[in-house]
Amino acid sequence: MNSYSFSSEIQVTPVSVTPKAGWLDSQRLSIKLPIGFLMGAILALATPGFDLAYLAWFGLIPLLILIRACNSHWQSVFTGFTFGAGYYAIALSFLTGMYPLRWLGLHDAVSFQLVLMAWLVEVIHYSSLTALFALFVFCLPLRPSFLPNHRRPFYPYLIAVPSIWVFLQWVVATSPVFVGSPLSQLAYTQSRNLPLIQLAAVGGSALVDFVIVMFNAACAQLIIETTGIARNLGERTDQLNIKFGSVLDLVLCCLAIAFALSWGSQRIATIEDEVRPEHAIRFNPQTPPIPVTIVQGAVSIEEERFKTISPAAFCGRYNELTADTSSSLVVLPEGVVTLGQMGQGGLLPALKHISQTERKEIIYGAIEPLKNGYINVARLVSPFGYKESAYVKQRLVPFGEIVPESLRDKLPTNSEVFLAAQKAQIIRSGWGKIGVAICNEVIFPKIVSDQVREGASLIVVLANLGWFHNSSLNKQYLACATLRAVENKRFLVLSTNTGVSGVIDPAGLVVSKSYALKRGVLTDTVQFIYSKTPFNRMHWL
Repeated sequence: MNSYSFSSEIQVTPVSVTPKAGWLDSQRLSIKLPIGFLMGAILALATPGFDLAYLAWFGLIPLLILIRACNSHWQSVFTGFTFGAGYYAIALSFLTGMYPLRWLGLHDAVSFQLVLMAWLVEVIHYSSLTALFALFVFCLPLRPSFLPNHRRPFYPYLIAVPSIWVFLQWVVATSPVFVGSPLSQLAYTQSRNLPLIQLAAVGGSALVDFVIVMFNAACAQLIIETTGIARNLGERTDQLNIKFGSVLDLVLCCLAIAFALSWGSQRIATIEDEVRPEHAIRFNPQTPPIPVTIVQGAVSIEEERFKTISPAAFCGRYNELTADTSSSLVVLPEGVVTLGQMGQGGLLPALKHISQTERKEIIYGAIEPLKNGYINVARLVSPFGYKESAYVKQRLVPFGEIVPESLRDKLPTNSEVFLAAQKAQIIRSGWGKIGVAICNEVIFPKIVSDQVREGASLIVVLANLGWFHNSSLNKQYLACATLRAVENKRFLVLSTNTGVSGVIDPAGLVVSKSYALKRGVLTDTVQFIYSKTPFNRMHWL
């Protein structure tokens, strides 16, 4: 028998799934960081007050590309921090509106230094969020598209990136641990895009942020995978061609956004029909449309602290504005009733007299002394014999209302010690239950939604923005209030001392608003609404 030997060789071309470096990877950090700062500053122009809202849809693309071009953990941290510094330097520029601090007895030069220091500290504080975002995105094993994989890299880029952003901006930033009052999230840039922000009724404002960041990530992925500008993301789970797959992902994002806009438009039309006066009773027979008046006294911080307006003149101003209105409900801003206005001849007795003689309910803000400190409270005066109800502020302003004892004597802040409520108390009106947010509390979705879950059918927000004069804070605050109205499908009455005050309907439309720094009253119609949104039903949000 003949024996034969066979030898065969199979030629296999090795395929590397290691991401290829891009030309930006080799650039020095000294080049990348200024680019990041500039791009962050440009994105900040999307925030309310600058109103270039479309920039939010593209403003994160440079950051995501720069993160892919980082060569180490520390580079990603520096890149994210620098981008955040540019963003928050502009977005938090309203802090400079506190200047001058003459009402604190400080010289203008000292005021300038103190305000500048506060602004820089807050910029650094909030920039830590984008630094963490960049670090997490850099460290996480990510692959293109929406699909995960059981092999490394595990996580889909277009889901992981917006999830990280939402976690940091809406979980970490709003937690008491962060010690802040965040009002520069991307969702607020879209407060005038009513069809889009209807998503907040489903998943809160965080869902609006998620969609915006997802679109940015899809655009960044397309640029990275097709241009070689930075290290690519590697192999796709669906095995599609990388370039075709990136285009497909962007198309899917656009279709999802188009669907959201279409659904949002339909929801707005439905809500607007429900709240029309001739239809309101049919949809909500428990309560008819109710006229409401917002009183804006426009007492400046200088008038208040320098005592250039006497207690009698202060009382007379609000008494004149509150009396003889044809509304069933009158709302006054935060802190109008102080200890000096509670006695005979003060504003509080005048408000009670107006309530009884004109048969109207009045909600006012007060600063009241207790044994261990002061409380920032909203109270209702009613002529209908109801027991007087009150809401005590839960979330105090860091370094404003709450200051560590070790720093109290070293900082030029209020000497008063403020106390916070542990739980919200619903104000009970003759028309229904009212949820309240005071000052910075409107920034925190859970504070408002918890009260709606407890039965609040109308939201009232009281604030005194006079500390910041006529800065961009007015518009940012209004944007926050708009999202709270949509999340909870409630009319929201915003009453501020110096403006902007307004009435916002459940779809987020600002149906009426006042001028900033102007004295007067604003009258409109609201409705107590009893239905709940999906966001309301999610008790963990």
